[in-house]
Amino acid sequence: MRYFPSLNSISSRLLVTGLIPLSLLGMLMAYYFVSYQRAEMLGNLHDTGHIAVRQVSQNTAFALYSGDRQSLDSLSYATLETPSVAGIMFYSYTDQEPIIIGDVAVEKIPDNFERSEPFELDGHWYFFSEILSERAPVMDYEDSFQYEPEKIGWVLVSLSDQLMREKELSFFLTATAVVSFSLLLAFWLSIRISRTVSDPLEELTSVVAKMESGNLNGVAAEDGINELAQLSRGINGLATSVRESNKLMQSEIARATIQLKITLAQLEEAMLAKDQFLARMSHELRTPLTAVLGFSNMLFTEESETKREEQLRVIQRCSNVLLTMIDDVLDFSRAEQVGFSFKNSAFDLDRFIEDLNALFRLQANEKGLKFNVTLGDQVPETLYSDPVRLAQVITNLVNNAIKFTESGSVDMHLSTVDCDEYHDHLKIVITDTGKGIVKEKIPTLFEPFTQEDTTINRQYGGSGLGLSIAKRLVNAMNGDIIINSEVNVGTEVTLTCMLDKKGHAAESLDPILPEKRVASDGDILSGISILLAEDNEFNQKFMLKLLQRHGAVCSIASNGQEAIEMAEAGSFDLILMDLHMPIINGIEATKTIVERSDHYLPIIGLTADITESEQTKLLSAGAQSIQLKPVDEERLVNSILESVGVSSQAVSFSGGGMLEAVLPVEDLKRAISQNLDNLEDCLHADEQMQIRPLIHDLLGFCGLYGMTGLRDIVLELKSSYAVLDNSKNLQQVKNIRQYVKESSIFN
Repeated sequence: MRYFPSLNSISSRLLVTGLIPLSLLGMLMAYYFVSYQRAEMLGNLHDTGHIAVRQVSQNTAFALYSGDRQSLDSLSYATLETPSVAGIMFYSYTDQEPIIIGDVAVEKIPDNFERSEPFELDGHWYFFSEILSERAPVMDYEDSFQYEPEKIGWVLVSLSDQLMREKELSFFLTATAVVSFSLLLAFWLSIRISRTVSDPLEELTSVVAKMESGNLNGVAAEDGINELAQLSRGINGLATSVRESNKLMQSEIARATIQLKITLAQLEEAMLAKDQFLARMSHELRTPLTAVLGFSNMLFTEESETKREEQLRVIQRCSNVLLTMIDDVLDFSRAEQVGFSFKNSAFDLDRFIEDLNALFRLQANEKGLKFNVTLGDQVPETLYSDPVRLAQVITNLVNNAIKFTESGSVDMHLSTVDCDEYHDHLKIVITDTGKGIVKEKIPTLFEPFTQEDTTINRQYGGSGLGLSIAKRLVNAMNGDIIINSEVNVGTEVTLTCMLDKKGHAAESLDPILPEKRVASDGDILSGISILLAEDNEFNQKFMLKLLQRHGAVCSIASNGQEAIEMAEAGSFDLILMDLHMPIINGIEATKTIVERSDHYLPIIGLTADITESEQTKLLSAGAQSIQLKPVDEERLVNSILESVGVSSQAVSFSGGGMLEAVLPVEDLKRAISQNLDNLEDCLHADEQMQIRPLIHDLLGFCGLYGMTGLRDIVLELKSSYAVLDNSKNLQQVKNIRQYVKESSIFN
């Protein structure tokens, strides 16, 4: 049997709870009964002593008076036969001698012992009594006084308490045995009773332990006392619920695992495609950048004003295409959900074709190809659509044709089919004599980040995103792209789109669309006072020349704090606020100016940050609108006029636009050199907080002249300067200097 498995167990506590009160009660009862029995025996002893001493004093009075020793002995021995009587001591006042019969410790009896009460010495109790004379004097009846007996001596009777002690010991042993037996019986009963509770609880504990270890098949017995049976039923029910939940969870885990594997596979494919896209993105942008750089360099040596204007138009169109493509790539995931935005306007088809012809003839000539553009007889001179989007699609398709054609020609034919009163159905066919495409691969070409095979990227570059964007753009214009190709023969790409006729579009799409007026330099912003908040010195000069060219009166604030102070002190019609500035950034400065201003003061934000969250913060702070860098001159001027309420007509520029306002190259080179000097100083001093604004300024310089190669190097520095040591960062700055030194832009 297991009595005390643990001092903290229920069995131990039940035993202790039951035995301690019983033990205390047993000891108290034993003590009570033993004390009571002893008091009763002592009382009997005293009664015996009193009776014995009284009888002896009465029976021996004459013998003591007469000096009859034999009679005293005879009477005394008769008394000694009484149990517990040990001895008798007589004392005669006449003889003055004690007479001792039996066991009396005379030498221990004090002379002045207490005679009124019994006293105890060495296990004997002594009882005292006076012995009175029985002789009575002869008196006449006439005598009236009362007779008092004569004291002739005293007697002391000794009673031994040995018999009382033996009985007391016997009773104590009996009581102890009874109490011990009772405790043993109580102990045994407590164990039996506690086992009726502890054994089922131990079984339940074992079942719960198995459940905790994962074995849910154990079942607790549902018998015993009601409470434990109910607890067993609850545990069994819990085990059943857990088993069912585990089965459900396992099935869900299995399903989730399968789904996770599928998702991981998709993510791996997406990440692979993304890595390929990031590695190849610069190649996708080469076509418009090459045109911008090439025609920009040609502007320095071109003397013909007509050709200069043609080159400027091509540069401007390529810049717009490039900026649109960058926006599309960065916002591609959002475009898949909400689609692309279109800004339809009437444009001259001849000039549109002329610009495209000039753009692609240069690329074709570099590869020794012929590039031909032909127009059908029914194609109208003016089309109403988004020329940037249309040029983006055509640029992608023609660029692919030139890229994959090593010899022969690339032809583009424009015509209209199935036109009606309200729509022009434009059809563009691009034919090349290139390598051709395997027919099985054609349907996959329109998937994002996908090319015919991996060797194409290594040989020709490209992101695999252009055809996907072009397909979506054409579908948004109610058209389609169809590819027919034969390997080693060539490819024919047919582009169709539905364009609104201008009159119907103006009436149905925007009946109150304001007419644009062609503006001339020096009068557009005349009389408008503008505060330019810009920390970059080169950008200050650039924006200052651009605004002053159109007649605006400009003041410059180099940081947010200066902008706040100048806005409070001066009287401005409008503020152009850069987002990233030292001391106080553009968001906080805008918020402070709006809160403190007692009149309407429009603020237009300037930022190269294309993230929607940053733009939302600036608009929430109180900005009227936002212009993205590089700034579109036409949009900026129209936004200023709209904000100040000067003109209700939209303004367009006939010239090359913003490129005509660019500062001299030497100023740009000097500004970049100064920026790199400051960057090196910060790296040597380990001033991490000052490095980010300087890199931001460098990125702004790169955007002005289309220096994509320099921008790539600066972006690499931006992404890694925080984790590299200063020596490697300084080496990257040195690489930037070397690039600027060798760039054709500055030579």
